[in-house]
Amino acid sequence: MEAQQISVTQASRLGESCRQLVIVGSDTGGRSTRAALLAAGVTDVAMLDDREVATSRFDDATDTWLLTTAGREVLRSRIVIAAHPPPYVPWVPEFVGRDDFRGVAFHAAQWDHDFDPAGKRIAVVGADAIAGYYIGRLVESAALVTIFMHAPRRIVAELPLPMTRVKRWLRRRIGAAADPERSRPGPALVVSAISTITASGIRTSDGAEHCVDAIIYGTGFAIPDRSRDATLVGDRGVTIQQAWFDGMVPYFGVAVHGFPNYFFLGGPDIEARARYIAECVRLMERTASTRVEVRRSSQQVFNERACIEPPRPHRAVAAFELSSNTADEDETYDGAATLTIAGTCHPVRVRLTGHLDPLDGRYHWQGTVFSPLPDEACRQARTATLTIGECCAPARIVEQTPWGTHSVAGVGTPPYALS
Repeated sequence: MEAQQISVTQASRLGESCRQLVIVGSDTGGRSTRAALLAAGVTDVAMLDDREVATSRFDDATDTWLLTTAGREVLRSRIVIAAHPPPYVPWVPEFVGRDDFRGVAFHAAQWDHDFDPAGKRIAVVGADAIAGYYIGRLVESAALVTIFMHAPRRIVAELPLPMTRVKRWLRRRIGAAADPERSRPGPALVVSAISTITASGIRTSDGAEHCVDAIIYGTGFAIPDRSRDATLVGDRGVTIQQAWFDGMVPYFGVAVHGFPNYFFLGGPDIEARARYIAECVRLMERTASTRVEVRRSSQQVFNERACIEPPRPHRAVAAFELSSNTADEDETYDGAATLTIAGTCHPVRVRLTGHLDPLDGRYHWQGTVFSPLPDEACRQARTATLTIGECCAPARIVEQTPWGTHSVAGVGTPPYALS
């Protein structure tokens, strides 16, 4: 069955019934998304011109989106996929001397297709989802690729960066990119902060000078000041401006927490993102859910890691929250706890969140341990017990992050009281 190509005027004449899914934008991205949805068995699909829709607002009472034109015609849809130019724009930090660089410089989302990386020394600042797509190709032909760690603005403000741990984590995660069977090495890694962009390259806070021929920014996106607040309004009246921070990247380029049932379609690998969106829609249908929303924790971790490695998405069932009605925020706890590892008790501060999974009917919780833990103990024992007041629960130590914190998770009754 073919997707129906309609205008908003035609759609509004169809009556008050809600469309299951609307793709806004009928260019290559819209057609790729339609094909992926049809292949997944999703057939109630309408396509609109990206020039007709003026505002999009989520209706919490019905878990639907109201699309409005400049002529005040309204179409209601369960799911919206924005295949037209997104409301966010590439963001490049205001580095000192940024305009003094004499080589080639551009944001990965605005790729210069005349750029030839062969034989060049290339700096990649940050490694958001767009830049990560290109890094492998650059390594194959460039003389040298150097990745400079750079996080979105809010991540920089919130997280300390103990350099020794960062370097160890980088060697494990990205250093392995150097394949011994390839003639070319993997990317070099710089964890010192950028202090200045010079005419010939980048100077870092440790005083090192890095001479490069080109700078490619993988530093995420921002919402331009000229965007009107009413352009995109999500759950509980949150505008896209309120939900965004400079340098942020939508989860896998397709979703932002606070905007249920709404997907973006951007980035170089449109077909992969279209298939991922189709997976989310099918998951929603399979579980008879009325809303699907990327978890806050999934989005946060995706953006934290984007500064130092090409991020990869989790399966939709793990990354997205499903519900059959308007959901409250996940149950959360932020405070003191005791983590017992191999019989030894460690007083810690934790931030935890959890939810009831509609697929298995069990409570899943996860979070971060901010207090330092003995590295040796965590390597030897991946299981522990987390105690908060009178409540305790088995916990799994998932990993140590580059910032010295640890991720923990568990299934079943959480170690904090549920409301």
